Amino acid sequence: MQNVNFIGYECLVKVSRYARGISPCLRLVNTEGMPVATATVNVPELQLPPDFVVIKNYSENEGILPALVAAQIVHPTGQTVPVGHCIGYICQLAPEVLAQLPSVEVNNIKL
Repeated sequence: MQNVNFIGYECLVKVSRYARGISPCLRLVNTEGMPVATATVNVPELQLPPDFVVIKNYSENEGILPALVAAQIVHPTGQTVPVGHCIGYICQLAPEVLAQLPSVEVNNIKL
């Protein structure tokens, strides 16, 4: 997987799941493993396919969406969703990123 250049840091992408819900979570850490940003936002009431995420491209994360797209981590769908008073961008995870996502079991179905 490609590194992501964000706000002057060369970042690695850590792929996990949110504790509440099963949505994928993307966190950026610098090359020393220190946190830089959480790229996604959890919207558990939103019914998205398991390979889709909501990207937070506002506030301290401004510019993270183009950085993730340039690194081929996510692919924008052109759809947005309200997140509080802001907008989240619905994106599909690249297959290489999806392959790193830990599996979970929901109603005896492994995701």
